[in-house]
Amino acid sequence: MLPLNPMAPTAAHPIAEHIAAVCAQAQLTPDATLAALEADLVRARCAQEGVGLAALIYGAALLQAGDGGASVEMLGEAEADARDAGDDELRLQVLVAMSKALTITGNLQGALEAFREGMELSRALGDRHTEGVLLLGLGFFHGQLEESEPYEEYTRLALARFRELGDPQRVALCLNNLAGSISRRKRYAEALACYEEALPIALSLGWRRGQALILGGHGGVLFHQGHIDEGREKYLASNAILEELGDVFQLTRHLNLLGRALLEGGRPSEALPCIEAAVRHAEARRFEIELSQALELLSRAQEALGDAPAALRALRRHVEEGAAAGIRRTEEIVRKLKVEHRLSIAKREAEQQESRNEELAAVNAALTEALGRQQALQDELERLARTDPLTGLFNRRYMEELGNREIERCQRSRAPLSVMLADVDHFKRINDRYGHSVGDEVLVEMAARLRRNVRGVDLVARWGGEEFCVLLVETDGEGARFAAERVRRAIAQRPFETSAGPIKVTLSLGVVALEEGHARLASLLRQADVALYTAKDRGRDQYFLAPTG
Repeated sequence: MLPLNPMAPTAAHPIAEHIAAVCAQAQLTPDATLAALEADLVRARCAQEGVGLAALIYGAALLQAGDGGASVEMLGEAEADARDAGDDELRLQVLVAMSKALTITGNLQGALEAFREGMELSRALGDRHTEGVLLLGLGFFHGQLEESEPYEEYTRLALARFRELGDPQRVALCLNNLAGSISRRKRYAEALACYEEALPIALSLGWRRGQALILGGHGGVLFHQGHIDEGREKYLASNAILEELGDVFQLTRHLNLLGRALLEGGRPSEALPCIEAAVRHAEARRFEIELSQALELLSRAQEALGDAPAALRALRRHVEEGAAAGIRRTEEIVRKLKVEHRLSIAKREAEQQESRNEELAAVNAALTEALGRQQALQDELERLARTDPLTGLFNRRYMEELGNREIERCQRSRAPLSVMLADVDHFKRINDRYGHSVGDEVLVEMAARLRRNVRGVDLVARWGGEEFCVLLVETDGEGARFAAERVRRAIAQRPFETSAGPIKVTLSLGVVALEEGHARLASLLRQADVALYTAKDRGRDQYFLAPTG
């Protein structure tokens, strides 16, 4: 977590306010607005004055209109101009827009770099309002990675900042995002309280987009509580506002969330049109992350409806889109490098013909090195996409993919399989007494002990917060009992060594074995979750095996 500097309250930067107004106009009349902004940029280039500001505004509007790739290109030009002019205030606003654009288009490594540079610059300039905007964006960034704890922590920092600065609209937005982060950790009453505080603020401001976000989030909590019809009505009301505003990105996200909730609620026929609409929007606007999610959901919905060929096609597209996104980024870098390469050769031929071959070799070496760096970045992005950054275990999203594939394999081969869902007992007390940094040390050691006390073929993931999931391959219920007891003893018998000294830690586990009818990992986990709470109700520091049959 980055520390905060105590400074006097400041208002939103005028450039940011102007961009917000332009983006609102781009939602209503995208073609006309973008044409006018492009003409402004052309005039600025001809006059060689104000290019950075014109490119920033045009880039932000392109992102709002759904063209993420063109937005990133324009924002790159804006940042280069701001750097050349030494205009740090303009560059800071470019970094805010760039961090959002890179997050939405799936360039997570680039987004993180933009966030870090923006935080450093905002503090150097004493711009507390923009620092709050970046904190809020960092929360959303971690939310995209399904990392609930940093999502909540950064959003709480942003909320405190905007309460201090007296910015009610961003207070409402922070409350909305905070509710989303804590609902992922099953603290539904807290989430509802946030939504109930946020909605009157959005209504009093006439802030339609905020109303849509809050209604959608409220609907998501209702889904988690099992109120499918009430949640669906909230989502439909939210989506109607988003369509009215032309906010295609948020509409696509909501359609994915609605489709997922209906699908997990056992209503695939209702989920299918929502997911198909999300696929259409994501394809048209090139929202890579949302398209990948929508295609995966589409495959699941078609499978649930018994359309195996369509499910297979959607799954294949899901895999291909993920690969194609990486290839597109690599091809763009190669294209730019080749252009630079040709220009460099032409210039050097004119300057010094006799050194042409030597210079060509140097350029080719630079190209090879740049491609190597790009591959390393791509490999790191793929690792980040499947692992939890704190513990190094698989993350929830990747575990779901692996788990469902393993279940399908076991069903085909009639092999046994079991799942353990484990929760650290009284983890909140550890955080409250020793602090979150010590709590993180406990989670890291918990992950290490889990890995040491299961087999190499078993799959271990951080499921969320202090919860862990273990998939026991080729293991029946009896074997799972022994595995759960081995894990429990490994945790309880020796205190955890931390910077605050040794801490006694225990674990409760819910265990379930694969039976006929478990088509997806989600159904196994629902039973494991019930078994986990049974273990907790019986006194904690124990496991409970869900009954079969």
